[in-house]
Amino acid sequence: MIRRARYILAAAGTAAVLAGGMALAGAGTASAATFPSCATGVRCSSNSAGSAGYYGADDNHTHYRYVQTVTTAAPQLVNLNGEARNAGQLTNYQGSVGVELCDPNIGFAAQISLGSTTTGYQVRYRVGFFTTPQADPCIQNGFVNFAFSQGTPLGLNTISTNDQIALAIWYAPAGPFFHHISFSVCDITSQVCRQAYTSGPFNLNFWEFGIGAIANHVHLTGGAINPVVAMTDNEVTCYSCSHAVPISEVTPVNPFGIGGLWESQFVNLSSQVQLSPNDSLASNGNFKLWSGSTSS
Repeated sequence: MIRRARYILAAAGTAAVLAGGMALAGAGTASAATFPSCATGVRCSSNSAGSAGYYGADDNHTHYRYVQTVTTAAPQLVNLNGEARNAGQLTNYQGSVGVELCDPNIGFAAQISLGSTTTGYQVRYRVGFFTTPQADPCIQNGFVNFAFSQGTPLGLNTISTNDQIALAIWYAPAGPFFHHISFSVCDITSQVCRQAYTSGPFNLNFWEFGIGAIANHVHLTGGAINPVVAMTDNEVTCYSCSHAVPISEVTPVNPFGIGGLWESQFVNLSSQVQLSPNDSLASNGNFKLWSGSTSS
């Protein structure tokens, strides 16, 4: 599956070999002892924004240009945040899963995600500034909501339940003054790929990445005990990396141990964990997500 997903994403124009800039630490295989763990409080971020997954925090050195995941149009995405879909309210905060690249210094993010709407599953992307101040716009504090998006690259192609979906973002310069961000999605099951990109006179520095889920306005009960979806083939590329590496190999490159890979979990006002990877990160970078029970 990993080889197949890489081939599909490369064919979609998301080359993983990028030149220039900084180096990504972790050339070898990371040990389980070094992984983030919310159970033990090691590099764990608990948030109230309804987000969960893993993110590469700013280490004051590494720039990211590529991030990818492979996930599933699972039935659990239909009601991920515990709020039933309402045909008369299209912006009712449906949850979604996906990837993002971020600059926490200016609050800028590029995001693509898979979610469920009143018309079925869709992939949507967004690029721009957060509308409200956030200390960190990456998955530590949540995606920009799935309902507020700028495009549906698979809009003319139906995504069926349990289809495997590959999502990727690639940032690269398009010239001396203009740069572009490429969003790629492949329905691996139906063998359909589509792309979208934005360009403009901006020179970006993506210091962080995120892979996981967002379920804003969460209405869940109980703990994060119900399986939601698996996130596999989770890889990133930095400016000077010769190839993409699993997120399990991301470590800070500064001498202070600041930044690197963190785990993110959603915790409600009663301190209950409602959405979380539950320390499921494997040595190949794969992980799973669990949620609480829906209340509607």
